[in-house]
Amino acid sequence: MTGVIAIKRNFSKRLIVFIALTFLTNINRAALAAPQRILSLAPSATEILFDLGLGEKVIGVTEYCTWPPEAKSKPNLGDMMHVNLEALVAMNPDIVIISSMNGYLRGQIEALGYPVTVVYQDSFDEICNSMLEVGEACGIPDAAKKRADQLRSVVDGLSMKAGGGKKQRVLIVVGRDADDASFKKIYVAGRRSFYDDLLKRSAAANAYPDDLPYASISMEGLIRIDPDLIIELVGDHGMTNVDTESIFAQWEKLKNVRAAQSGNVAVIRGDFTFRAGPRYPLILESFKKAIHEGTREIRPDHN
Repeated sequence: MTGVIAIKRNFSKRLIVFIALTFLTNINRAALAAPQRILSLAPSATEILFDLGLGEKVIGVTEYCTWPPEAKSKPNLGDMMHVNLEALVAMNPDIVIISSMNGYLRGQIEALGYPVTVVYQDSFDEICNSMLEVGEACGIPDAAKKRADQLRSVVDGLSMKAGGGKKQRVLIVVGRDADDASFKKIYVAGRRSFYDDLLKRSAAANAYPDDLPYASISMEGLIRIDPDLIIELVGDHGMTNVDTESIFAQWEKLKNVRAAQSGNVAVIRGDFTFRAGPRYPLILESFKKAIHEGTREIRPDHN
């Protein structure tokens, strides 16, 4: 009997050792499987990677990846829409992160043998889900879920509930040639963009009626839409040489647009306004200031 007990004890010890070694081996395998060389080909992807603490693993970015400031010190592959595939191969990434805006690159990159994760950005839910996708692909799913939950909590706290009254109809101008005061071509955010999501959370309505992400409208189209408020977004890659007062003066010349004549034009400056990522709360706060507090120039220190 004593021998049987001894055998059982030895077997139990060996089983414990086997389980422990298996556990440690799985951890080591997971660590080795997690990408160590991450290439980001979209500003929103870069911001998500750094926000999740993966900045040190990022080996390259695009010229538009300017946040956080550390991203600007990374090797630059240039324009996110026209990526040099030879330069990409030379960098030999473990994974490439792109966005839905340059999603056409996916097939080309995967054909070269590199795994690709796509960041989607047409709504706040897509931003959070993209954080989860990046976390899963980069070996930190738990940390990504925790961060996404935190972001959801912050945004839920900032979001406004729509009351029973009439909502302001807001036109979001995402681009135009400020050197041409004729307003021949104005690029606006449609109802399939993340700006529509921001307007809803600001208890406002999108003045542009069509179910498109973005659209180009003429002066005649602007007059037909006739919004209650115009919010013009000005990024560092946009009208940087045009001061805000000059922008207001241009709008004031539009005699047939009520918002322009009544001073209901707001300018929000900074590249953060074009980044559908972790800085979503900053954009939401800026929208609320323009829509409900009457702030006409917004330039956050953190942009």
